[in-house]
Amino acid sequence: MPPLFQTQLDAITSGSTTISQAAEAILSQLRDDEKLWMLDGDDGAKDFAIKMATIGYCHTTQDAGVVERLGIPGIKFSDGPRGILLGGKGTAFPVSSSRAATFNPRLEEEVGLAIGKELRALGGNYFGGVCVNLAPNPKWGRLQESYGEDPLLVGSFGAALSKGVSKNAMACVKHFALNSMENMRFSADVECAEDVLHECYLPHFRQTLEEGGCESIMSAYNSCNGEWCGDNKNLLNVVVRDTWGYEDVIITSDWLWGTRDASKSIAAGLDVEMPIQSVRAFHLAKALRDGKADWEHVDRIVKRLLRAQLKLHMRIEGTEKPAEAVAGCEEHRELAKRVAAEGMTLLKNTASYNGDQFLPLDSKKTKRILVVGELAVSDQTGDRGSSNLVDPTVVTPLDGLKKQDGVEVVYLDGSNLAQVERACKDKDVDAVFVLVGYTGIEEGEYVSTFDPALLSTVFPFVFPHYLVAKAFTYVLDKALAVYGAFKGGLPGGDRQSLRLKRSDEALINVVAEHAGSKMILGIESAGPVVLPKTVRQQAAAILHTGYAGCQFGNALREVLFGQAEPAGRLAYGFVESELDIVDIDMNATKVKYDRFWGYRLGQQRQVRPAYPFGFGLGYGNVQLDNASKLPSLKGRFFEVQVTVKNQGKHKSSDVIQVYGGKTSPSSGDYQRVLLGFTRTKYLEQGESESVTVQCRLDPLARWISSEKSFKVEEGSYDISISKYEGDDKSHTQTVKIEQVGWSVKTQITQAQ
Repeated sequence: MPPLFQTQLDAITSGSTTISQAAEAILSQLRDDEKLWMLDGDDGAKDFAIKMATIGYCHTTQDAGVVERLGIPGIKFSDGPRGILLGGKGTAFPVSSSRAATFNPRLEEEVGLAIGKELRALGGNYFGGVCVNLAPNPKWGRLQESYGEDPLLVGSFGAALSKGVSKNAMACVKHFALNSMENMRFSADVECAEDVLHECYLPHFRQTLEEGGCESIMSAYNSCNGEWCGDNKNLLNVVVRDTWGYEDVIITSDWLWGTRDASKSIAAGLDVEMPIQSVRAFHLAKALRDGKADWEHVDRIVKRLLRAQLKLHMRIEGTEKPAEAVAGCEEHRELAKRVAAEGMTLLKNTASYNGDQFLPLDSKKTKRILVVGELAVSDQTGDRGSSNLVDPTVVTPLDGLKKQDGVEVVYLDGSNLAQVERACKDKDVDAVFVLVGYTGIEEGEYVSTFDPALLSTVFPFVFPHYLVAKAFTYVLDKALAVYGAFKGGLPGGDRQSLRLKRSDEALINVVAEHAGSKMILGIESAGPVVLPKTVRQQAAAILHTGYAGCQFGNALREVLFGQAEPAGRLAYGFVESELDIVDIDMNATKVKYDRFWGYRLGQQRQVRPAYPFGFGLGYGNVQLDNASKLPSLKGRFFEVQVTVKNQGKHKSSDVIQVYGGKTSPSSGDYQRVLLGFTRTKYLEQGESESVTVQCRLDPLARWISSEKSFKVEEGSYDISISKYEGDDKSHTQTVKIEQVGWSVKTQITQAQ
């Protein structure tokens, strides 16, 4: 006879029961110990430690709540944002910040579909890689895992990734909330006013749930307004379940340190402690016996978990499971290459005396390229934290460029500046490509050191005393130091500076001085870099490559030689100076977030960046024309129509961005914020297209706490059709907006 879970699935399919009734039926057959088993990861601490030491993080699924007696499949977790880690077989896509630079959510949905297929093929059903944290300070180490500095951009991409993944698995959005620091993520408390929280730091989470069909949330390590996020009733129950109305969304903890109090966490609405038996396994049963925890909360959680698993299996039942060979397949690598090229952002492209731009290079005239920099031979796909995907198919920049027919490629690592200078003066060198930037040592997830206080709290059965935990911490840190030295340094942490390393600055200064007119400066980073002004002035071209994934080299070759266009637009603006960013101490245990950061802060201070949010050049010249006149706006959503034409010589695509703000803003108002965006098709020379941009007033709305709703103040607003934030060639109209309001439980029906 089939197990109970399967018989209930069959009953749902036949129409004889509902998902809720099926969950109740299964719950009624669960023993108390099985209910508690479903509330955390299935591995014990010892088994998990052995797994991590022998095969590594997420080499196999991390399971939670598998009950074989009743056939309950449980959660089968895999990270991460740039691709599936399982078995080392997944495709390494460009990191999330690079994908955001495409400004193309439809392309991101394709990435999500590919990731979901690979996850399901490799035995997983739960994807923990939808990261939508907004970083006020761009020095955040995990900047590469999220989608930029604007909530609408971030939410649109989180929704798109979730929508793609959900065709084959459950998608989980993280880290809820205000988790945008690495060094102090286990101990920082972030203070944020209720209105700022709902207007600035939560909308992209809600958009991911509403538009993307995301079915799970991962809580954050840090505390929010004095309460640890994993035990935070206001965030988990009041906001997600009561205010937003998402009773069925599964909420899991961040790994290992994400649950601080067993009883508080179940009362707060945290469903599963990941990834192992830890705080709840040690404390919860006794708390229930002593009346300090409530079985009603346990049953509510278990029913929610059962409903989610039944929904998933109903959604995929009858669809063919992808073959394991789909992981890392040629189709997905081609997709990775397309995303990499579309996400590369051209910041400068000097025109020569005859009007031709330096890029793309003419393969008939370019006979020798000098490639400089250690990163040109690196196979990194991003940092070395939980999203680290070791893809054996990685094509390095140097290997990719060497595939260009008819071109000699000369390589120098850049360590000998005199040698670089001599090579730059070689008259036979037609172009110099110098690649500088970061590795997981300079920016990335913080994977050391271990906090003994956390060890003794989270693993009390292993470390009952603080001194024992402290001794273990010392040994583990020494082991990590040896491992780090072997691998090239301890990875992770928030960036110390937005500037390049001194050695990189010295290198690019030499190249700029002796070969500036033929210099292509490549920057490999998650976000903004403060570049020396002389280099910006002297370089012929500047290209932000981001962390471009397994097809980096092939995409770079196609971009430099014009087979593909670097179509990216900056998801994070590049400031002129580190003084132009939010002054948040990344090593503080107490920080405060407000509504001004990124381009919003620049507007407030009246400081323009070196390269603004949304900026990027193409190989064509797409111009705006004939924008439709807007009527008075009376609803939350509206459309903007504009005609665009490619007046350049090369096939090209552009991103049309719509910004809005009060005609006469007060000191507490934004001058302009992103209300909508869309990418044009790739236009041939002289080709036109009529473009419709779907826009929303959400970024202009203010939170009304007493009503649990948003309202846009009535008045006169400037709506600008632009190519980047602050575009002085924008097509701007002044329109009247009637007072518009909506409940946060309103389901968005008009998606980006």
